[in-house]
Parts: sequence; C-alpha cells; structure tokens
Amino acid sequence: MWYWDEEILDTEEGEIRRLSVARMLGRMLPLLRPHLGALACGILLLLVTVAAEIGGPLVLRYLIDHDITGGDRAGIVRSAVAYALIFIVGMGAGYLQVIVTTRMGLRIVTRLKNRMFKHLFTLSLAYFDKNPPGRLMARVESDAERLQMLFSEVAIGLFRSLVLLVGVLVVMLIADARVTASVLAMGVPLCLGTFYFLTYLRGIYRRIRKLYARISTFLTEYVQGIPILQVYGHIEQARLKLRRRNLDKYRVQTGAMFFEYGLWSVLWTLEVAAVMVIIWVGSRQVFGTGMTVGTLVLFLEYTRRLFFPIVMFSEQVSFIQRALASADRVFAVLDTPSKTPDYPGARETVPDDWQQLAFENVSFSYDGGQKALDGLSFVVNRGERIALAGESGGGKTTVTNLLLRYYEPTEGKITLDGVDIKGYRQRAWREKIGLVLQDIHLFPGSVGENLRALADDISPEAVEQAVRTVQAEKVIERLSEGYETELAEGGANLSMGERQLISFGRAVVRDPDILVLDEATASVDPATEREIQAALARLFEGRTSIVVAHRLATIVSADRILVLHRGKLVEEGDHEELYERNGIYRALFDLQFKSGEIA
Repeated sequence: MWYWDEEILDTEEGEIRRLSVARMLGRMLPLLRPHLGALACGILLLLVTVAAEIGGPLVLRYLIDHDITGGDRAGIVRSAVAYALIFIVGMGAGYLQVIVTTRMGLRIVTRLKNRMFKHLFTLSLAYFDKNPPGRLMARVESDAERLQMLFSEVAIGLFRSLVLLVGVLVVMLIADARVTASVLAMGVPLCLGTFYFLTYLRGIYRRIRKLYARISTFLTEYVQGIPILQVYGHIEQARLKLRRRNLDKYRVQTGAMFFEYGLWSVLWTLEVAAVMVIIWVGSRQVFGTGMTVGTLVLFLEYTRRLFFPIVMFSEQVSFIQRALASADRVFAVLDTPSKTPDYPGARETVPDDWQQLAFENVSFSYDGGQKALDGLSFVVNRGERIALAGESGGGKTTVTNLLLRYYEPTEGKITLDGVDIKGYRQRAWREKIGLVLQDIHLFPGSVGENLRALADDISPEAVEQAVRTVQAEKVIERLSEGYETELAEGGANLSMGERQLISFGRAVVRDPDILVLDEATASVDPATEREIQAALARLFEGRTSIVVAHRLATIVSADRILVLHRGKLVEEGDHEELYERNGIYRALFDLQFKSGEIA
C-alpha cells in the first residue's frame, strides 16, 4: 500500500498519523457526494477538451497528406475551418470546465470550513491549550484552501493528463508502432525517474509545511504581544526570531524550488530529444516511403502533447501528496472528540424551580496526573451568594470550569436537585448561567451585538433591561451611535470600567439563574472597582452567584466563603466566622490588608 510520511504531531494527543492513500480518499470522496452533477459535467467537458487536443493533429495530417498534396483548395479551406472549430470548441469546453470545477471546489471547501469551525466550538479548553491560534488558523485556512485546489484544479487536471496520455499513445501506436516504440523507450525511464524524484520531494515539502505552520504560530502570538514588546524594547529580538524562522523556510524552499524546476528542465530537454528521435526515424521512413509527411507532423505535434502530461503529472502528483497531508490535518481536527459531549437522552430544558446545586465528591485532573480537585463536596442553595477563596492553584477556577462543563469530573458528579447536570444538554444548561471573566473579550461588531453575545434571538427590550440592571445607561448615552456604535479591536474605544459593565450586561441579558464571576474585578483599579460595586449589587439581586476572587475585600459580604487549598475544601463560613477561626482565610486576608490590597 502506498503511504506518505506526513507526521501529524499537532493533534490533541500528539500522535503520528500514518494513513494510506486509499483510506484518505475514502474520507474525502463523501465530500463530493452532494456535487456529483457538477463533477460529471466537469468530466464531460474535460473529455471534450482532450478530444479536441487529440483531434487537431489528425486534421493537420489530413490537410498535409490529402488536401495540400492533392492541390484541393476547397479541401484546404475545409480542413482549416475544421481545425479552427476544434480549437474553439476545445478552448470553450476548457473554459467552462474550469468554471464548473472551481465552483464545485469552493462549495466543498466552504462547507468543510464551516464544519471545522462548528466542530471547534465543541472542543474542550484542553485542546486549545495544546493548539495555539496560529496552528488552528493554518488548519482552517491554509490546509482547507489546499483542498479547494485539489478538488477544483489538481485532481481534474491529473485525470486530464492521464486521459490525454492514453489517447495520444493509442493514436501514435495506430499511426506508426515503430516510432512510438522509440518514444516510449525514452518515456519509461522518464516515468521511473519522475517517481523517484517525487518521493524525495515529498520529504522536502513535509519540512516546508512544518516550517510554515511554525511561522504562522509565531506571527499570531507575537502580533498579539506587540504592545508588550514595544514597552520593553524587545522589537528587535522578535524581529530576529522571525528572521531566523523565515530564513529556515527560505533555505529549504529555495532548495526545493531548484530541485523541482531542475526536474522540469530535464523533462523539457527529454522532449527535445524525443523530437530529434522522431525526426531522425521518421524522415528516414518518409524518404523510404514508409511514412507520410503528415504522419511525421502528427508525431511531432503529439510528442509535445505526450510530454506535457508527464510534466504536469509530476507537478500534480506532488501537489496531491501535499494536499493529502493537509486533508489528514483537517480530518485530525474533525476527528478530535468533544471532551464534554451531550449524552444520549439528555434533557432539552433545565427546571426553573430548582433549589440546590451540589458538588458531590468531585475530583478532577487536567493531565491525568496531579489532581486539581480532590474529593470536593459542597452545596449552593438557590439565591445564595458563594465565594471561592484560596491561594493560586487551589482549584477555584477549576470549579467554575466544571460547572460550565468545559470539562467533566474525573470522579464524582455535580447535581441540580439530585440530578447529574450531564443529564441536561449543554446549551440548555449554559443558558442558565451568566459568566464574567477577568479577561474581558469583546467581539468585533457593535455594542448591541456584544451585549447579545452575537445571538439573534434576544430582543432589544432584553438588552435595554440588562443595561439598566448593571447601571450602564451612561456608557450607552456617551457613545455617538448608542447600541449601534462599532467597537474598536478588543473594545479599545471603551475604558476598562465601561468594558467591564458591557461584560456584566452580557452576563445577565438572558436573565440567568446562576452567575459565575471569575476574578471579574481583578483587572480594574480600586477606584474603578468601587464604581462598579453598585452594578455588582444589582447583578446579584435574585440570583445564585459563585464568585472567585483574589481580592478578599470584594467577597466579605458573601453569604458563605469556601476556602480551597490544593483542590480540597479546608474552610467554610462567612467572613466573620472564618476570620475568627484564625486559619488560611485569615492569613490571606491579613496579608492583603498589610500589603494595601484591601482598602
């Protein structure tokens, strides 16, 4: 079985995928199923084009051997018109074939990109931790675009080369088997040599592909960090790193270019040699009355058509090798299973009258080793405000990740009135939760779109109510176009406090039962934090809330504070109770008070 040696080292598990061409094609052919009509039309037009290429020299032979030799002027005109018509029909069919197959390729790849993009939304956070944005961009854009070329141009071009090659050989054998054998004597070694060189080129292109992905990842990460690089004056270091990566790719790609174009030069040289052989052998037969001049011209014309498919075949097979490797990377993304799937029989709705949310002996490990949570159990009653405190790495954010079902517990379960939350569909469960994170992410678009989190099913009245709830009316009034104001990248045309209020509004726009705030005020200064405390108070009214905070001053009014240490619940109570207990909470509180973090 023919294999290629693309090593796919960027799947979530990091394994090497080594797939046969037959198996890879088995994955790709179903993509063509909705476009069989366009494919059949493209193949039919291609056959017309090939027939025109084969028919042209036949008309020339007839013109020379019959019309010109016989002095038939009318016949010369008829043959000339026939030759022109064949050329026009061939060009027209080729033009239509390119349009049909290109549209087909674009439709296939557009569907594939949408499928990849949709699938990415189902993957766990662990997948994105292991696959940086630059690598995923290369998968969705570069690799998918290569498949578009495969479906629309290269595969159909390869088929065209094969049909043309077979057709030309058949006509040449019928015309003169001896001259054809002389040409084939050069063609067989040529094909074997081409296969050998293509095998070598595959290794080079594999390396180029990895270097390209490396540069894409570097650019994505470093462009996002340009402000930091400018502040610390490390622009030159970043430029030199990029230069080294570009030079690595330049050296390898330049070598591949010289090698590949050298191969083409050899092929064209062999074509000239084949023409010389035909002239030598054919001319001797012409003078010996064994071959007509028209047949000699036919062989000269067909020689170009014979070597051109071989040259194109080498280029097309090389591209197909790279495209199959890209297809494997695309399918590696699609084959990555969701870590938090909807389970069979999961309920479509979550009850509105629930009373108790509970973590029951929950343990979790991100990597299968050290536990981020270890036998954690606690209860949150409806309407209660719970705060999670403790040192960094204690498991606070892990609690929120499990609650939001970004991950599933390794052991134990999370229940709502005794029912495991796995029994609800993720969409239904998450609609019950409003989320505010420390890192505020605002999408490109208007303020209104960000308040709706890009959803179309939220009414303007709900958006306005959310703004009133978090007391963000002044923010909207300040903006020139109100809710329709377009945000700069990352919301740069808003202050940090205004961005925070927008994120609060987004969290309550669906009027969720549960609010999760993970370090929601950690990125604002104390003065701004005091300004948004009123918004927070309105935010908590009538809702169950779980607040993660390093600034303990922001959670002293919580109904209960859970202190986590190394994944375990070590203290529980309100601020006064925990402070009097003189344990971990008091130590952290006093440390922040003395350092000036608590005012």
